[in-house]
Amino acid sequence: MGCCGTLGHIYLVVVNGLFMLFAIMLIVPGAVMLADVTYVNQKVVPLMKTLSVGSFNAADLADGLAIVMVAAGGVILFIATLGICGACKKARSCLCVYSLVVLSLIVAQIIAVVLWILMNAEAQSYLKSQLLSQLTNKYSNDDLITDEISTAFNFMFMTLECCAVNAVTGTTNDFDSTPWVTGGSAGSKNVPIFCCSGIDANSAGASFTTCTDSVSTGYYGIGCYDAFYNLIMKYSIYYIAVGITILVVETLGVFFACCMCKNLGKTENGKV
Repeated sequence: MGCCGTLGHIYLVVVNGLFMLFAIMLIVPGAVMLADVTYVNQKVVPLMKTLSVGSFNAADLADGLAIVMVAAGGVILFIATLGICGACKKARSCLCVYSLVVLSLIVAQIIAVVLWILMNAEAQSYLKSQLLSQLTNKYSNDDLITDEISTAFNFMFMTLECCAVNAVTGTTNDFDSTPWVTGGSAGSKNVPIFCCSGIDANSAGASFTTCTDSVSTGYYGIGCYDAFYNLIMKYSIYYIAVGITILVVETLGVFFACCMCKNLGKTENGKV
């Protein structure tokens, strides 16, 4: 078979064996999530439903996460099975199909990265304006009972330790045009109690005027969009490292599969 063929055989068996384990690790949690519909905090779901991305909303996308995990796991399992069968059985047809499928995935991943780079800023601006629009038009109560959209925002303030959409720097902020302020419900408050540091669902009735009224101390200064974005970007280096590693592994997989295909072709033709 030659050095390339032998090394390729070992590489394809080991790597695709690991990918099979990874596929199972996607399928099992995805199936569990499908069975457990409460994995997304139900208090935040009403707000997520108002944030649309094309014809979808954020709640639909979150619900679809489990389906994506199961589907992705199934595709990876299929591809890995092709690779192992082709390597172990020395099935040239399996190796050829495996090479084409993995090469197609590599091209799709490169296209996805390019599109993300080109559209990232526009997508961020769009999502931020959507979130600000929902706050400005629908935030009406500083509690966790009266209105589901307001409740969703209040839970978000507590969970992400943020306030409003844009960063709060004083008494003039994103809440100025909300029904909560314009309708008089806010009273002397300029930010909700949920924007105050240390406040939770049990202490939401507390008075913290230096935070809510004068907005001088004890409030979350970071806007919720930036808080969420920072949470995602915190792990960006890991995403990039994993992405590059996967591309390298896939490229080597295609290379070794093609080597084995070539060697098997020569054997079938009686040249070796």
